[in-house]
Amino acid sequence: MVAIIHRMKWTFLLLALLLSANAQSPVDQPSEPSPSASATKADPKLHADAIRLVEASGAKQHLQDNFKQMVDEGAKAMMEKCERCTPAFRDEWEKRFLERSNIQDYLDVYARVYEKYFTDTEINELIALQKDKGTSKAASPSPALKEKLTSVMPSLMADSIGDCAKIGAKLGGEIGSEIEREHPEYIKPPADKNTP
Repeated sequence: MVAIIHRMKWTFLLLALLLSANAQSPVDQPSEPSPSASATKADPKLHADAIRLVEASGAKQHLQDNFKQMVDEGAKAMMEKCERCTPAFRDEWEKRFLERSNIQDYLDVYARVYEKYFTDTEINELIALQKDKGTSKAASPSPALKEKLTSVMPSLMADSIGDCAKIGAKLGGEIGSEIEREHPEYIKPPADKNTP
């Protein structure tokens, strides 16, 4: 079950990056993100344990190891959508996206989502499962946690994908607009609609 969560986590981050790239073309204007639905103060212990879970999962290292590849895929998806973008636009967009992305922003999404869907006890059980997976002990969640994981996973994934996509879309849109202003030569002129 923990391995499934781990695979799903990286899948949703890749999807979020692809969605953020697909959401932006130089002629699109990024929409303003809606205010956070959760304006309540978090329990400091729950927050600290959610961060520990993110750390125990190896998310930061995995993200650092795979971020360039994920951004490459996002840039390819953007190029499929943006017919007027030149390869120079893509290269500049990708370079700036990599330079300005803050991996911690994505890790913070994971922590917030864990805080939203799990109790401190459940998070501590997930941390223990992460630690046990490298030992000879068979790591298996309790029946209650297994049931909880099954019930919250669709919402957890949707929130994670959505929040990561907002981060990427905002940055991607800002970068696309900057490149369009600074390098209009990176945008092909619109096709003449009067030409047969």
